[in-house]
This record gives sequence, C-alpha cells and structure tokens, in this order.
Amino acid sequence: MGRILEYIQKNGGSKYICYQTRKLSLEANDKDMLLYDDKPISEAKAGVFAESDRKRMPVVRIPDALIRKTIPIFRYFLDGSRRTYKVDDIAIGKNIFPIMAGQIVVGCCERKSRDIFKKYDIRRELLMAMPDEFDDDDGGENFCRLYCENLNKDLQNIRFVAEKELTIDKLLLYQTDGKSLGKDKDNYKNRAIARVQAEMTDNEQLLVADLCAGNKLDDDSWLIKDGSLEYNPRYSNLERTQWNNLRANYRHVIGVSKSFDPQLLPDYEGHRLAKTIASLKPFHRTKVYRYDSAHTPGTSFAVWYLRLRDKNFRETQFSDVVKCEVVLLREGQTLDSELVDTISANLIQEAYPVCHGTDSRWANHLYPIFLTESFCKSHYIDNNIILSLV
Repeated sequence: MGRILEYIQKNGGSKYICYQTRKLSLEANDKDMLLYDDKPISEAKAGVFAESDRKRMPVVRIPDALIRKTIPIFRYFLDGSRRTYKVDDIAIGKNIFPIMAGQIVVGCCERKSRDIFKKYDIRRELLMAMPDEFDDDDGGENFCRLYCENLNKDLQNIRFVAEKELTIDKLLLYQTDGKSLGKDKDNYKNRAIARVQAEMTDNEQLLVADLCAGNKLDDDSWLIKDGSLEYNPRYSNLERTQWNNLRANYRHVIGVSKSFDPQLLPDYEGHRLAKTIASLKPFHRTKVYRYDSAHTPGTSFAVWYLRLRDKNFRETQFSDVVKCEVVLLREGQTLDSELVDTISANLIQEAYPVCHGTDSRWANHLYPIFLTESFCKSHYIDNNIILSLV
C-alpha cells in the first residue's frame, strides 16, 4: 500500500477500509473517460451565417496570394493535458467508492519571432479525487485544504518526495448522490475523472485571463487554443460568477479541434455539414455558422471547417480538416469575412512543417500546437512515481 493510502486509512480510524485493489493508469483514450465533445443540434433547421459575407454558397476558397503573403497573427499557443489513475477502492459506511488520482499540465508557448519559440507559462498539479462522503463533517473547501496540508506534511518524511518537492495540490470531492450518472462504480469513476478534467479546463481559462490581464492579446497577437472553446460550467471547480466572467477574455482566441462531430451544424439549406466538410478541396473552408451552446444559454460561437493541406491521398476525408471556433461576445455579432480568411490563411501556414512519423494526427496538427503539446507532456511526473506514492 502506498504512503497516501496508508495515511488515509490510518487517520480515518475505523471509518475507512482501503482494499488494496490493483492500481491502473487510465489512458487518455480510455473508453470510460468522460468526453466533452461537441453535440449535434437537435433540429435540422437552416444554419445561421456568423460572417459578414452572407452569400448562399457552401464553401470559400482561401486565395493563394493571401496564404503566401499573410502576416502572422498568432503569437501564443495553449494546450492542456491530464492523466488519471484508479488507485484503490474505499469502503465508507456500507458503500464502496473508487479512489482516483490525477495530474494535469496546462502550458502556453510564445513565438516572439521566426526563430524564438519558448515557454510563456506552465501549470502543473497533482490531485486526489475522493467521494464526497469522505468529508463526513461537510467541511467543503476548508476540509479539502486542511486535509491536503496534513497529508503533505506526512509525505515530506519521504526523502525523494522532499527532494523533488512533490505535493498533492488539491483534494477534489466527486458527488455520490446518484442523481445524474447512476450509482455503479464506473460512473463514480467518471465523476472523479470529470473533476480532474474540470481542474485542467479551469486552468486553461485562468491562463487566458492572465494573458489578457497582461495585455498580451490584441489584433496582432492572437492565441490558438488546442481543442474546443465550449467549456461546460457544470464541469468546473470555479464559482459560477467567476466562470462567467472568463468568457470576456476570448476576443483574440481561436479554438482549433483536430477531431469533431461533422454532423454538428446544418448549412444554410438545413442539410448537415458532414458531406460539405468531407468534400472540401485543399485550402477551402466552409461558410461560418453560428452555434449556440447547449451548456451555457446565451453563449454563441462562430464555427467553420478548414482543409489545411494540398494532398491527394488521405487516410479519411477528415484527416486534414480542422474545426475552428471563435466566441461571439455580443448578441447578433458576426465575424468579418476578411478576418475569417486571414485567420484561415494563417492556420494553413501554421500546419507546416509537419510532425509526420511523430504524431499519428499529423495531418490535422498545427506545428506550434504539436510543439506545445510536447512541451506540456515533458512536464509530467513519471507514472511509476505517482503509483508508488499513492
């Protein structure tokens, strides 16, 4: 039994029993992972344009001259990554719950010039996720903070922990009321993973807020965030007011997703966009459509799809297509079509050089995002250290 599990059982008196079940590192593609993919619109009504050019046409060609001569507008690149671990089962009263651990890394890289690409900020946390019944006095945040403080004092007695300055940054409590996801252990595990995921996405948004507070983002210095900008407040560890205020920081941020649901949006004729996306020719984009978030009423996005590469052979028809999102901060707001084309031309340029042979998703990758992902993953603590500690 690892030191953390020993501490939990020893300091719980007879309230807890840890069963010393097999510890597992859950891969990112684990089928039990709680996904945050976009969801299709239920009604197949005609899509609403979210760009100034409202010509009824399915696709737009990005001019070659614009691609060649475009001035780079992207300066910052953001990615978040997490790993989760099933470390034991714990009996509390008559129920058994999983104990989960996690580590998150959120990193931002800055490109100051053609030859200077470096770290801007990195945030790393070690987390424990326990059932809310673990907090039997309902102390909430105070209980979690004090428990971490006492646990970390105990861990500092281990030499390699003290040398590496390892600490458990947060104790997260997942709900066990059974109201939304059922009561079986896999659903409890998903709830715990959701709390770890929420900590990662919260840190992504807080890092963007710091960039804005430092006046780092403007018309000439945009940020590319790897993945969707559609955060779900239900899966956030922040207070709702604080979470809502973070949306205002996204004026110069674009989310670029390598994987997406091609059935998400209808076109201006009411047909799903999947066929149009699959048929995109090199350096073509779809029209920009408004997407109203199902998670956050009143939040809308401008969404379009872009084919990045001039290749005749593809693994699938979506292999080199990315989904692009911009937050619409005002009711009725649209994007200037020239700006959309400029952003698209920049994204095409950011797709080169390629990371072929290094990442299986190379055709959908933007090279600075690949570098940022690699930078983030290089800051993970080795899984064996985590599993031996817990």
